[in-house]
Amino acid sequence: MSNEYGQGEKTLSRAAGMVNQARGEFDTISKNLMGNVEGLRSQWGGQGSVAFQALAMAWSEKQQKIVSALNEFESNLITTEKDNMATDDSQSTAMTSLQNSLGQLPG
Repeated sequence: MSNEYGQGEKTLSRAAGMVNQARGEFDTISKNLMGNVEGLRSQWGGQGSVAFQALAMAWSEKQQKIVSALNEFESNLITTEKDNMATDDSQSTAMTSLQNSLGQLPG
C-alpha cells in the first residue's frame, strides 16, 4: 500500500470519460433491446402480452435509473477533480507565500 496522497493528473477526467462511454454503450444495448421488444410485442396476445409489456416497462424504468446514476457519477467525478485542482492551487500559493516569507527572515 502506498503512503502517497493524491491522484494522477486527469485521473478523474479519464474515469468520467469511461463512465460516459459505458453509459453510451448501455444506451445502445437498451435501445436495441427495446426495438426488439417492440417487434415482438405484436406477436403476443392476452395475458402474455400484458405480462410482456409490464416486463418491458419495468426494464425501461430500471434502465432510466441506471443512466441517471451514471450521469450523476460522471458529474461528481468532474466536480471532484475541479475541487481537488482548486485546493491544490490554493495550497501551492499558500506554501509559496510561506516560503517567500521565510526567505525574508534575517539570517
